[in-house]
Amino acid sequence: MNYLPSNLEFKDGVAYIGETSLLDVAKEYGTPLYVYDWEHLKNNIDYFSNAFGEDTYFRYAAKAFICKALVKELDNKGWGVDVVSGGEMATVQAVTGTLENSLFNGTFKHRDEIEFFMQHNGGHISVDNRFEIPMLEEVADKLDRKQPVIMRINLDVGAETHPMVLTSGYDQQFGISIGFAEEALQQIYNSPHLLFSGVHVHIGSQIKDPDRYKKAMSECADFLNAHPASVEREIVFDAGGGFFSPYAGDEVDHELKVYADAIHEGIKEHWSGSYKVMIEPGRALVNNPGVILYTAGAIKDDRGEKPYILVDGGMSDNPRPALYGSEHKLFNISGGKAGDDVVHAVSGRHCESGDLLVKDAMLPSDTTSGDILMSTSTGAYTFAMASNYNRVPKSGVVAVTDSGVVELVNRQSFQDTFINDL
Repeated sequence: MNYLPSNLEFKDGVAYIGETSLLDVAKEYGTPLYVYDWEHLKNNIDYFSNAFGEDTYFRYAAKAFICKALVKELDNKGWGVDVVSGGEMATVQAVTGTLENSLFNGTFKHRDEIEFFMQHNGGHISVDNRFEIPMLEEVADKLDRKQPVIMRINLDVGAETHPMVLTSGYDQQFGISIGFAEEALQQIYNSPHLLFSGVHVHIGSQIKDPDRYKKAMSECADFLNAHPASVEREIVFDAGGGFFSPYAGDEVDHELKVYADAIHEGIKEHWSGSYKVMIEPGRALVNNPGVILYTAGAIKDDRGEKPYILVDGGMSDNPRPALYGSEHKLFNISGGKAGDDVVHAVSGRHCESGDLLVKDAMLPSDTTSGDILMSTSTGAYTFAMASNYNRVPKSGVVAVTDSGVVELVNRQSFQDTFINDL
């Protein structure tokens, strides 16, 4: 089951990552709890590195999940980080001391974020709109810096995915429409402190068809081929992220080399010069290595066709079911349960009818209060999107490594939820 952590196995109904019992982890660190199979995550990094080759700019998409330990792991493996906020930048800078291997992305860039990025030797800035260009030039001029930039182009090459995670197409808010790209390129070229370095696309998430990348890169190469004089340094083709990551276990995911080949094939259709590819994987690195552990509370068996299990977490630690209708597999990992699974609805603790984690979870018929439940494929866009709704403290994060359990992020206390109140 490729949606599970690669080192996870069940022994008498108890889930283990390697030799570590997740039941014991839940007892020691409490629930809800984010848990990562760290060896699986590291192997995913190597998998991308090997598939795309060392002549690639790897920029992990921090929006999927970021903590200092992960930044250190990425840095050790020669990866940089794709950041979209000052907080993400500051996390990277605190670990590495520089932002030279970072890409600054996003639709709205605050001036103080731009200054922070440039002051710490930031790598590339992806220009999302023409409004940004004068501001980037002003800051670079103020700092007497030549800043490499790439231009995000909005192509009509969308992914076949949920509309809430589609990031390309004429009705999307991201990037510069291809019809205005030439004008934006001229703006950049006329900015003495900005160095035009290439083009950037991001066509969406959960992309199964490698030909989508090929088509997008072909159109980018065609655009650049028409404006070769504008290139002022080593050319970069940023293919974005969106690499497919399975959730239910029944999807077919391609070998990464297929995606890499498609990207290069698309570029070479119109570009004969030298270049480097940049990619921004996020979910594909961290999602399947991650699980969330919950404790079952009350079980209401008077609610029609199926009982409701109420757990100690919910939309504050995983808002994806409420936002996207996403489905996560759920397991009872307490051990010693009956083999006859029946349908349950699993609901969160929050005062929202939409706080339904799993509508139809197949769980043992003798699931009871106090059991530990494990939600899978929850390593991406869960902790990163967590909130203090109802002033519930944010959950902690741990990693299970070959040498044991390591705490990555402390669990918040009650007092932490109002620490910024005046």
